[in-house]
Amino acid sequence: MKFQLPSIHANLNEEDWQDLRRSRFTASELHKLMGTPKSKSEYLSETAKSFVFEKAAEYLSGHRTEIYGRALDWGKEHEKEAFHYFQQQSDDFFTYYGAESYTFITYGLWGGYSPDALGDKLVEIKCPFNSGNHLQNFFIKNNDHLKSKRTEYYWQMQMGMIATGLEEGIFVSYDPRMPEGKKVTGTLITLDEDAQEIIDEKLTYAGELFLSITK
Repeated sequence: MKFQLPSIHANLNEEDWQDLRRSRFTASELHKLMGTPKSKSEYLSETAKSFVFEKAAEYLSGHRTEIYGRALDWGKEHEKEAFHYFQQQSDDFFTYYGAESYTFITYGLWGGYSPDALGDKLVEIKCPFNSGNHLQNFFIKNNDHLKSKRTEYYWQMQMGMIATGLEEGIFVSYDPRMPEGKKVTGTLITLDEDAQEIIDEKLTYAGELFLSITK
């Protein structure tokens, strides 16, 4: 794959942000590409291929599949609050990239990442609608735990660190309904040595399939 330096697009409105994402596989979607194919001669699983076809359909039609739900709304409504609460608990300083505008960092030819907050580490914020899921996140202590319990967030953070050139990130879970001491948890996640090679390979084959569909 021809390498492209990351390009940072800041202060985007939602329409421009969505346009940048249309032909790229974003960090939050990356887990859909990471399955193991049944055949050793294949590079993408059937689930991954289906996802690429969905992306291609959205690109060609100009119509994005809308995702609705109270859980999604809850996360959006509380993310900024979560950041400020976490920042108050932290000795480090971070810049929040949410709020009324959007930021998108391209990675290579096919990847992209929208940061929640950045400093000398990236910060990935989750606000689970299900409080039980939030409490489970207190037991995530390292990379292996995150990969096994919250696979989609593991790959999201790995790609985020690669795209931003950072080697560490903090997985943050926040629930304002919890009492003090249980409202927020943060786990240090590091860039795994083999993550970039794995991600680059999946993005390359997904991109090639995307091109074969859309050309």
